[in-house]
Amino acid sequence: MPLAVGRLLGAAVLVAALAVSRPCAAADPEPPQRIRAGLEILGFLAVDNALLYVSAPPAADPPGNVRLLDKLTLKAWSFDASSFTTNFAAHPLAGTFYYTTARSNRIAPLESLGWASTASLLWELAEFPENVSFNDLIVTPVAGTSLGEPLVQLSQWLDRGHPSGARHFLAAVLFPMKLVNGGPPPDDSDSGALAADLSIVSGSKLGSGPELGVHVASRLVHFPGFGDPGDGTRLGFDGNVTGLSLDVRGGRSGLADLRFAAGTSLASLYQRSFGITGEGWDLLASGGVSYDFRQHAWNGGPLDSWSSVHVPGVGFQLRRVQGPFLVSLRADLALTFGGASSFALDGAPATLPTETLTTTQRAWGYTMGWGISAAPRLDISYGPLSLDLAAAIDTRYSLNRPDPWVDRQPTADLSDSWSTVRGGLNLKLPWNQLQISASLERNLRRGSAGSASRTVGETVALIGLGFALQ
Repeated sequence: MPLAVGRLLGAAVLVAALAVSRPCAAADPEPPQRIRAGLEILGFLAVDNALLYVSAPPAADPPGNVRLLDKLTLKAWSFDASSFTTNFAAHPLAGTFYYTTARSNRIAPLESLGWASTASLLWELAEFPENVSFNDLIVTPVAGTSLGEPLVQLSQWLDRGHPSGARHFLAAVLFPMKLVNGGPPPDDSDSGALAADLSIVSGSKLGSGPELGVHVASRLVHFPGFGDPGDGTRLGFDGNVTGLSLDVRGGRSGLADLRFAAGTSLASLYQRSFGITGEGWDLLASGGVSYDFRQHAWNGGPLDSWSSVHVPGVGFQLRRVQGPFLVSLRADLALTFGGASSFALDGAPATLPTETLTTTQRAWGYTMGWGISAAPRLDISYGPLSLDLAAAIDTRYSLNRPDPWVDRQPTADLSDSWSTVRGGLNLKLPWNQLQISASLERNLRRGSAGSASRTVGETVALIGLGFALQ
C-alpha cells in the first residue's frame, strides 16, 4: 500500500471512529478544546506511523533507519527524496487534516497553523526511515492552512444561509471534522461577501487542436459591514479573506493544463467609506499564506509540474464604486518555496552531469527551490459587463543542499519562471446568474540549467458559459 494512500485511509478510519462516538455537531459555544485536538491529531499520527511498517519507503531514499538522537541533534535534517505528488499533493492533504482538526476544536486560524506545524514536526521525528524533511516542515502546515481555512469558511457560509439538505451536505463535505467536533464558534460578521463562478470553457492554443475544460473559483470576504454604507476601519484575524480556484483543460492528447490554488489571510485590515447610495471606496489589505499546484503540457510535450507555498504573502484590494461603474485593483506579492520541473533539463536531459543534480531531480525530475510571486489584477465593470486584466509571474531558484544522501553534494544551478498575461470579458445574462466569458491568455515558461536555457510561449483563447455569483 503506498504511504500517501495509507495516510488518507488512516485519516478516514480515525474520523469514522470519532464520528461514531459523537454523531452530531455541537451547536453550543465552547472554549477551545486543545486537549481533544491534541488527542485526535496524535491518533492520526499513530495510525500513520503504524502504516510505515507495511509501506515501502520512497524509491530514492537512502537505505536504513535514521536515529531519533540524530534528528534531535539536527544531524539528520535534509530535503527528502519523495515524489512530486507525495510532497506537493499528499502532504498538503495531511496538513489540511491537522489544520481542520484544530479549527473544529474552536482554535483560531493562526494557532491552528501552529498545531499543524507541531503535528508535522512530530511526524518527521517519528518517521524512522527518513531524515527530518525541511520541505515537509514548510509545505505540510502552510499548504494545509491555505487549503483548510477556505474550506472551513465556505462550510460556515453555507451553514449561515437558508437551511436546506443540499447546503448542509455540501458544508459537511467541505469540512467533515465539524461532524466530529462541531466546528468553530460563530463570529460577529454577517454571511460574508462571496464571489464565485463555475463555468465550462472551450478553446484552443494557437497552432494546436481544441480543448475543453472547467473553471471553478470562489473568494469569500467576511467583515462586518463589508461593502455596506458607512465609514470605519476594522482589523481581523479570523481568516477574513479566503479563496479557492481550479482550472482544468484537456484535448485529444490528454491533460493540457491543471491549476489549483488556495489561500487565506491570517491578518486583515478593512477600511471603507460608502455613502447611503452605495457610492464610495474601500480598501482591504491582508497578510497570509497560499498554495498552488500546476501541471501543464507545453507544445503537447510531457507534463511540466510546478507547486509552491507562498509564505509570507501580502495583498491589497482597492475598490471605487460610482453608480453602476466599479473599478477594482488587486495585487499580491509573496516569497515562495516549492518544487518545479527543471524546464531546461526537460528539454535537454544531458545538459548537466548527473552527479551535480539533487536526488529528487535524478529520481523524479524536479528540484526544490525558492522564489518570488507577484500578481496584479484590474477589474472594471459597468452593470452586467465587466473587463478584467491580469498578470502573474513566479520565479524559482534551486536549493540543492542538504541532500538526503550524505555522499551527494549537488551543485547544479537551476532556475525557472512562469509568467502569464490575461485579458477577459464577461457578460452577465438576465437568467439565473448565467454568464458568458471570453479570454485571451499568453503564457511564457523559461528555464536555465548552468549555461543552457529553454523558453516556450503559447497563446490560449477561451470562451466559457456558466454561473457567476457576486
